[in-house]
Amino acid sequence: MMMAMAAALMLLSCDKQEMTENVDDGMKSKTITFTFGGDVSQSPMTRASLEEANITDLWLFDYVDGELRQTVHQQQSDSGFGAISLDADYGEHHLYFVASRGDTPIINETIISWEKPSDTFWQNVTLNIEPQTATSHAVILQRVATRLRITVTDEVPAMLASLNVTPSVWYYGIDYTTGEAADSRTTTRTVSVPATYAGTTGQLTASFYCLSPSTAWKTDITLAAKASDNTTISQIVISDVPMERNRITAFSGTLFTAGRTLSLTVDDGWDEEMTGTW
Repeated sequence: MMMAMAAALMLLSCDKQEMTENVDDGMKSKTITFTFGGDVSQSPMTRASLEEANITDLWLFDYVDGELRQTVHQQQSDSGFGAISLDADYGEHHLYFVASRGDTPIINETIISWEKPSDTFWQNVTLNIEPQTATSHAVILQRVATRLRITVTDEVPAMLASLNVTPSVWYYGIDYTTGEAADSRTTTRTVSVPATYAGTTGQLTASFYCLSPSTAWKTDITLAAKASDNTTISQIVISDVPMERNRITAFSGTLFTAGRTLSLTVDDGWDEEMTGTW
C-alpha cells in the first residue's frame, strides 16, 4: 500500500511539472508581417499599388535602443515582394521603410543614394512588440520625391540628339532615419532624343526625378540642347526654380527659335498647382 501511494505522488508531481512547462513556452520574440501599398496619385499611399507604382526596391531597417538590429531588402523579382516578415524580440522597435524605383541604390551608413533617382516613398513606425501585438500591420508610405518636367513647344531640329539638364542643387539620396533628402550633387542629367522627334512640335518632353527635402527649395537649371557631336545647339539658364516634395515643376516653351521663352508651372498631378513665369 505504501509503495502504491508513493508511486501516485510521483505521478502527480510529474503531471504538474509538465503542465507548467507547456504553459510557459519561453518565447521572447514573434514574427510581424508588414504590407505596403497605395494610390500613387496621392501623397500617402492608401491602397495596394506597388506594382502600379513600379516599385523595384523595398527596405525595412529595424532599430532597437538606437542600434541597427536587422535590415530587410526586397526586390521586385523576389517571391512575396510587397510583404516583409520580421522576426523581432519583444520590446520597442523603431522601424524605417523605404520604397523606390530608382536605379543602382547604394547604402552608406543611413543614406540610400541612387545613380538615377526616381519615385520614392518613406515612412517610420515605432512599434512596441509584446505577446499581444498583432502579427500583421499595414504601413502607409509617403512620397519623398519631386520631378522636373520639360516640354519643348517649338519645332525640333534634325540635328538634336539630347537634352541636358544641369541643376545647381539636386538630391540623389535620402537619410532613411529622418526621411530628409541627402547626397546633393551638381551633375548633368541627359535624355537622348530619338530621330523620330525631328520636325515635331510640342511633343518633346523629358522628366527628371530627385529626392526632396520636407520643405520647399530652389535650384538653378541649365538646359542645353546638344547635337550628336556634343556641340550645343541652344542653351538657357533659369534661376531660382521652385521645387517641392510631391510636386512636379513643369517648364514648357520654345527653345530653338529666336526670342525663345519658357514658362513655368508646377503640375497638379501629385499635389496642388503653383504657377509662375520668367
